[in-house]
Amino acid sequence: MDTKNFKVAKIINDTSLVINAGSEQGINKGDKFKIIGKLGNSTVIDPDTGENLGTLDDIKGEVIAAQIYPHMSICNSQIITSSAYQLSGQPILHNSLAEFISGMSAESHHEQLNVDKTQVTGGFEKSNKPIQIGDIAQLI
Repeated sequence: MDTKNFKVAKIINDTSLVINAGSEQGINKGDKFKIIGKLGNSTVIDPDTGENLGTLDDIKGEVIAAQIYPHMSICNSQIITSSAYQLSGQPILHNSLAEFISGMSAESHHEQLNVDKTQVTGGFEKSNKPIQIGDIAQLI
């Protein structure tokens, strides 16, 4: 897949920013971007061939295109929802079973692999570095 890279041009607030691409560059409302501080500089080497496989990116977050202009787009962070049931920790009365089920949310996680923990080096953690003007906005 050929990825398209754009840049953060303006930070509106802690939930909204502007990227330097819009309808003229093929951006559509709802397009998702991962914000990358830098394309990685720590190379990954193939253990069999010694070949440089590339680098891991410094992922800072993800945003969704909300307002599209010809040469720029306003992007917002993802929406996180919690039900009253989750917030209070106490069950609340519902008119139907379906209404109760829709108010609950299921937790999910990845199955843990049995890996040699001495060989874990990381690389896909979300960066704690702040998003800055000039950071890369990569279409997902």
